[in-house]
Amino acid sequence: MIIMIGGAPCSGKSTLTKKVISGLGSAVNVEPMKLFNCQKHKDILVVGRYPEDETFGGTDRLSYGTIKKFREFITQEYDKWRHIIIEGDRFFRAVDIEWLVSKHDAKVFVLQVDLDEENKRHKQRQDEQNETWLKGRRSQISNILTNLSLMGQIEVRLNNTERQGNSLKEEVMEIINGK
Repeated sequence: MIIMIGGAPCSGKSTLTKKVISGLGSAVNVEPMKLFNCQKHKDILVVGRYPEDETFGGTDRLSYGTIKKFREFITQEYDKWRHIIIEGDRFFRAVDIEWLVSKHDAKVFVLQVDLDEENKRHKQRQDEQNETWLKGRRSQISNILTNLSLMGQIEVRLNNTERQGNSLKEEVMEIINGK
């Protein structure tokens, strides 16, 4: 199964993925796979790299050139792994999500936070992203959620509190552990 996690900036995508990774144990290895840097955790492939001491990781660390190679990469890797975890904006596009859920066993999550919590997180991270860019990212997620082809294919989860974040981690770990 492929687990895909998306959401607006500061919705907790990378934080959730890091929590899930910590539940998987140490990476067997971290290596480039063509354009894709991935972490391998036994029979689970995590697309992107997640250094412990950095806020931004995952697919944000991949070249934009990977976007056009995404489908080929997933098709090539799908049968090799029990699970593939993909997080972030790089591949969280309606056309790729539609393709993913139509061709593969996939679970797609959108994390949401209220605007006050989002702003608080931006301040904590000392982000310098301008409001116009942030509005564009929020609109992209809103468009995905209102896409008729994707309705019923995406699970929306609130992630305003640490408790909600921990609950999300448990939900993903249950999928990974087959419960």
